[in-house]
Amino acid sequence: MLTTMPHRAFNAEAPRALKRLLDPLTLLLGVPTAVQTSLDAPAWPDPGREAHIVLHREFAEHGPCPLLHEEAALPMDGSAPTVLCPLGLTVRRFALPLGQGRTGLLTIGPYFKTPQERQALAQRSMAADAALAVLPCVPADRHGLLKNFYREFAAFAGTAAAAGAVKETFLANMSHELRTPLNGIMGMLSLLLQGELPDRQRQFLELAMDASNQLLGVVNDLLEMNNIATGRLELADEPFFLRRGLAPLFSACAEDAARRGLTFSATVDDDVPDALSGDLARLRQVLLNLIGNAVKFTQEGSVRVHIARDASPKGQEDVALRCRVRDTGVGIPAEKQQLIFERFAIGENFLNKRHAATGLGLSISKEIVEKMGGRLSLASAPGEGSEFTFTAQLRLSEPVRPTFFACQGAVIACAEDEPVSQLLMRSILEDQGYVALVADSALKLLDVLAGSRVDMVLMDMQLPEGGGLELAGRIRAGAGAATPADVPILGLSTATSAEEHEKWRAAGISGHILKPVTRQRLLDAVSQALARSRSTSNLKSEQA
Repeated sequence: MLTTMPHRAFNAEAPRALKRLLDPLTLLLGVPTAVQTSLDAPAWPDPGREAHIVLHREFAEHGPCPLLHEEAALPMDGSAPTVLCPLGLTVRRFALPLGQGRTGLLTIGPYFKTPQERQALAQRSMAADAALAVLPCVPADRHGLLKNFYREFAAFAGTAAAAGAVKETFLANMSHELRTPLNGIMGMLSLLLQGELPDRQRQFLELAMDASNQLLGVVNDLLEMNNIATGRLELADEPFFLRRGLAPLFSACAEDAARRGLTFSATVDDDVPDALSGDLARLRQVLLNLIGNAVKFTQEGSVRVHIARDASPKGQEDVALRCRVRDTGVGIPAEKQQLIFERFAIGENFLNKRHAATGLGLSISKEIVEKMGGRLSLASAPGEGSEFTFTAQLRLSEPVRPTFFACQGAVIACAEDEPVSQLLMRSILEDQGYVALVADSALKLLDVLAGSRVDMVLMDMQLPEGGGLELAGRIRAGAGAATPADVPILGLSTATSAEEHEKWRAAGISGHILKPVTRQRLLDAVSQALARSRSTSNLKSEQA
């Protein structure tokens, strides 16, 4: 950026080097151009503004420029500014309709209106000359061309926004339509696998579970990439116990490795704090993807996971983790190592049939790790295995431990309209000692809450006779006469967007569980919500 470069850094090649850094739109028009996707978001890159700032710094005797400091001086209809730049520059701005009530901004300029004004500023300094190389002169007869470009660009932006909205709706519907039957399939398979089975039947069920997990992974990857592309990748900030939270993941990975004849080990150094705060689900997601790839691409040998405390936290309450996943698999050539972090890249064509994948996992993991303030890297060589290493910034915390009360006959009202999902939830909860009261619609759930005092509500967010948001509002308003209005409410849904989850929190929903529901995820969420509720009730009693 021009403002960060000291004068001595410029040389005779500086103007040409700066031009190579400009965005393609700027190069196409020959005029600095910047696009903002919303009115309150900064524009980047904005080469024209940076060059404008440099010129005023170099020609301070002309005074400050109102175009840089008075937003109201730049109309959003493409008309001329209401004030003048002391150096003779001008800027044009246009509002961009982006759909769904959003408005962006297209900025063209600054540029000079006459060659004489531009030439008068030449040869003051290397910094000034480098800035002038970015800022052209646009004669009056070219202004019409710029306006025509704006009209075409605005039409394109509106069409693209509409297409994006259709795509998001399609992905949301696809998510629900696929996850709902998957929830039943995987749940029933899980229950069957808990029983005593002949080896051959168990093998068939495990293959069916593996296939279901692969399909779920494809759905998750596609939705996750959509969230990343639209800037909706959000991280939770919740307390958790690291070792307890990762134990089920490591256990499942060990079983998968054992089935393939591999040795698996996972260690967490003693100096790594156990009580942390952050997004445990995202941490597990990255580890699961890296371990899954390691197992998939290792024919013999071992997969080893090591989690240590990194030496570079941001503050006293921050904890930086360094996680390594090492395998003795096929390895990756040096020229392919950056490619595998790109979307839809799998690494080698010959692996496609042997190792079915979307090619999104590592790209998603990289985005998540960077969102967690860390970095994902790879060290590998063909025939020598691979080692993926990533860091993550978390915070020290003291999570609420599940209480003994959570498994002692707590009454849970379950609202679910799918018969298979009803059976699954009832089986999981009752096996753990809970009392499950099942309703298949919103109105029947309210009847249950009015007639019985329950300790928790577990409800699908898309019920007949009322949506989850409306239903939560009625419960919080006291519609369940026999049940306290502050009863914990957990929502079951296929929705993954942060916006949806924020709406649920605002409506009074205590937490959510993503479908398909696994036994461990359901029990963890239920026990933690009940524990928090009991802790809050005890605190209120003490204060009273």
